[in-house]
Amino acid sequence: MLAVQENPANGHLITEAAPGEEEEQGESHKAEDTNDIGRLAVETRKRWRNGKTLRVKFLNGSDRVRRKVRQYANIWTQYANINFQFVDAGEAEIRINFDLNFPDGGGFWSNFGTDSLGVAANRQTMNFGGFNDQTSEETFSSIVLHEFGHALGCHHEHQSPNAHIQWNEPFVIAEMWRTQNPRWVEAKTRFNIFNWYSEKDVKATQLDGRSIMAYHVPAEWTLNGFTMDSNTQLSETDKLFIARMYPGRALAIESFNTLELRPWNVNQQKASKQFYFSKTYKSPPAIAVGLTCIDASKDLNIRVRAFADNVVKSSAMFHLDTWADSRLYSASCMWFRKPTDDKAFQIGQFNTTQDHSWESPQAKTTHQVKFKHRYSKAPKVVVWLNELNLAKGKNWRVKAHASDVTATGFKLHVDSWSDTVLFTAGAAWIAYPEDRKGVASGTFQTQDVRKATEPRTLTSGWERFPAGMFKRNPKVVMGFNSIDADCGKNLRVKLGASAVSPRRMKWHINGWSDSILYSAGASYIVFNS
Repeated sequence: MLAVQENPANGHLITEAAPGEEEEQGESHKAEDTNDIGRLAVETRKRWRNGKTLRVKFLNGSDRVRRKVRQYANIWTQYANINFQFVDAGEAEIRINFDLNFPDGGGFWSNFGTDSLGVAANRQTMNFGGFNDQTSEETFSSIVLHEFGHALGCHHEHQSPNAHIQWNEPFVIAEMWRTQNPRWVEAKTRFNIFNWYSEKDVKATQLDGRSIMAYHVPAEWTLNGFTMDSNTQLSETDKLFIARMYPGRALAIESFNTLELRPWNVNQQKASKQFYFSKTYKSPPAIAVGLTCIDASKDLNIRVRAFADNVVKSSAMFHLDTWADSRLYSASCMWFRKPTDDKAFQIGQFNTTQDHSWESPQAKTTHQVKFKHRYSKAPKVVVWLNELNLAKGKNWRVKAHASDVTATGFKLHVDSWSDTVLFTAGAAWIAYPEDRKGVASGTFQTQDVRKATEPRTLTSGWERFPAGMFKRNPKVVMGFNSIDADCGKNLRVKLGASAVSPRRMKWHINGWSDSILYSAGASYIVFNS
């Protein structure tokens, strides 16, 4: 397993039940292979064995470019059941060169999937001929994701059997000869841009202009003015499709980790990511955000905030920030969204500063929530922490929960205890009808399986869903609702689930290194994906 700073998947991982896990209980549940799962083109005959660990070796390159390749390549492993192991010596399925004048040619390219196995062991299978220590983050992200997509067997999106782009071929051929270094001859341009892949060899659906595997297509390249922008991150359909091609990885794709943007040891107070929804709403949706991982220095106050803004019909900007002098090594969050006109689901946000100033901290805060739309009876309520501001030098203890739930509202509690100094905290809440079909929720905590007086790094347990509610693996969204950790060590805690099936999931609340986690708890909502 790669270190958490190299693989954002370690911060917010939700995985399906692996093949055979449910058979042990006398039943099997296989994810449906529908036609609307994504738009990425994958050559089915060149895929790696599912679950394989691919060894990756650098043949040259500076420390910075190597680090950036590791950082962005590992984003694929959040969604595909594939791991990358970076090795310094010995055999490797993927061998990376950074030389502009390597015998096989410079530029940016990669072998397709298992084609790498046919390349001599002393030759590269992937090339980044233009990278150097001054290369921008956007360029690293765009090109590394694209070329590692090829390494997993993904073809160019614009060459999908379903693309049907009307190319201005003479213009593009001349342009690629003029602009590329080394120059592209006509045959190479046809191979990389015009030629469609065979439908019998490629699994694909409709063209996805946001795919990382698409080239930038200027309007003058086409006869009808069709255009596509260049992309710097995986599209949502890229993620969905590669998860189906290499199943068993993340079911919950709506998450954000600061490690997607920067290494843990780069001090940066603000991190943000624009997320494009899989559908366009009639109006901006309501969003609840919850924290799922915190890695922060013990030497300064713990300050972390997860939130969304710039919410429009098709996307939102998600943030993971710290402030003042705090040192936030990494953090992650997940979110739940619903149309604002869906009266069954009501979403809200509370911060203790709505009750009292951060300069007058208090151990217990209670806020009366009044629903905008009355329910016929008391609904289910899910509560997630999404902001913490805790003093150093005192153990970090905080809990958010709902009580006295009625058809018209509930009491939201944000509490600390003992000598903890809680300057501020924020919490999101979700309410929905108790009898809503295809939706369930609940809570779990480390105390379900061990005592708080017996801290350990790894804690897990099973959570069962209502019998018969789900026919296929549901989607799970979760966030912390409580944390109790020792202030003598860095605060390191992360949340996840594995073996998600229609009947149950295995939850995980983990620390790492020398952190001391007395207890932690989480709330979740699970629904048909």
